[in-house]
Amino acid sequence: MGYDELPAGDTSQVARIYQEMKWKIIFGRYRPGMDISEATLARVFGASRTPVREALSRLSADGYVVSFPGRGFAVAPITISMVQNIFQLRRILETAAAETAASVATHEEILEMQRAAEYSCTGAEEDGYRLAIASNIDFHLAVAKATHNDLLADSVESCLLQVYRILLLGGDFARFEEGTAAHHHAIVDAIESRDPCGAREAMEHHISRGADVIMGNLIEGRIKGVVF
Repeated sequence: MGYDELPAGDTSQVARIYQEMKWKIIFGRYRPGMDISEATLARVFGASRTPVREALSRLSADGYVVSFPGRGFAVAPITISMVQNIFQLRRILETAAAETAASVATHEEILEMQRAAEYSCTGAEEDGYRLAIASNIDFHLAVAKATHNDLLADSVESCLLQVYRILLLGGDFARFEEGTAAHHHAIVDAIESRDPCGAREAMEHHISRGADVIMGNLIEGRIKGVVF
């Protein structure tokens, strides 16, 4: 399933509004802090305000919008603390996932990681970014799912989508993704070798490099809409 598609069988207005709104926020069409009008969205989506409100409630629960009693909703701001917290959580979750996968991953799961490890950014257009995001998430989810812990995998996916939301507000996408395939292969090699410590270290290196690039972009002022 693509990351801009609905789960199989879920064709409700709420689900469609939720998915489209989420991707508009991730790709910066709805900027951090932007007020969201239920009435306007109802007109845009040709829906009543009830499914719009439900979709916004889901987006609020997932951290994409915030609710203000008596005022409505706004796109969630991005703060330095939020960025730091996301990468701290990724380190906790994904290093543990890599370590665990090195002990419990099946042969088929390792093959899936190897297939997903190849990665390239296919140009500075939205479709290219979307494919790159899907490819990278596929790899990280393959590692997380090999732990056989669905809650961990869901949490990893949520973190990754927030990382790309931050990056796509003006970050250096090419620099962020530089060396990604090599990092992925190093992680898989350690997992295939049944080396938990090596898998943890390889994942730590990979995530730390991404964090360093994004924090550097923030210092350089490349990423717009961040609250310091």
